Amino acid sequence: MSTVIVTQDTVFKTQPVQSSTLSESEKIFIAKGSEYGIKIADKEGSHYKLTLNNELIGREVWYAFEGHVQVVEAATLVVTQDTIFKTKPVQSSELPDAEKTPVTQRELAIKSFEDIGSHLRVVLLNPIDDRSEWYVFEGHIDMLSIENYAAPKDPPPPPAPRNRGRLIRIPGKGQVYTGDPIISGGNFTWSEATKGGSRIPVNASITNNIVRMAQRMQEVREKLGNRSITVTSWYRPPAVNRAVGGARNSTHLRGYAVDFVAAGLSPREVQRILDPWWSGGLGYGRTFTHLDGRNYRARWNYGS
Repeated sequence: MSTVIVTQDTVFKTQPVQSSTLSESEKIFIAKGSEYGIKIADKEGSHYKLTLNNELIGREVWYAFEGHVQVVEAATLVVTQDTIFKTKPVQSSELPDAEKTPVTQRELAIKSFEDIGSHLRVVLLNPIDDRSEWYVFEGHIDMLSIENYAAPKDPPPPPAPRNRGRLIRIPGKGQVYTGDPIISGGNFTWSEATKGGSRIPVNASITNNIVRMAQRMQEVREKLGNRSITVTSWYRPPAVNRAVGGARNSTHLRGYAVDFVAAGLSPREVQRILDPWWSGGLGYGRTFTHLDGRNYRARWNYGS
């Protein structure tokens, strides 16, 4: 996703001309340091034509003088309510004033993020109070959009099991067959969740996450018109996750992430259908869709 950062006080305009030639209704003052997520940034002479993610006073398309803004390819953090950025992932009341700063509702470009319990650790592209690394409460943000995130090199799924498959032992469940459905009457099997029985959950907590995700995947299947879904990756033990190039804090490690292909739909089409409805993580690549049950909204593209 692209972000425009305003590098000095400027005006956004309805036309790529001198602001002095426009009426007050055709321009708006924008302060230095403001940031906006953008869909498109096209050059028109000495101006950028910016198509914003969210309307600004009822208008999505604005022009800005190129010398007053910087367009960057970066993740966008959407702060949905006034909050506090902190130097530690604790209650803001526990920190002195020098270790926290108020942040109003806005969009901010970030280099990276990491889940830390109920907080996210974010590294800003444009520092606030001369500091780039901050912690923010997850309940005060809505979306993280990551472009060109390196896709893990997971091997293709194993062949569909014949009959009930083989017997395996699942923590918290006991003995099951790989071909058995994870939930009664469901379409998703323990073979799909465990890569043919080769990736056994290390504890019952992960097993419970797999079961909950199987229930949600039934809803996904219905949303996609009850199409056949092929799972390419579900639970990954730490060693496997490292081997396939997965993220260090990948949700696959905890059993509530699924990579899949829906019959007759491209990953981009799947993303378009699920995006308004799914409240957790949703990413798509050239050949697959990733879905996870994190407790905040996240969107990204794995690139080509």
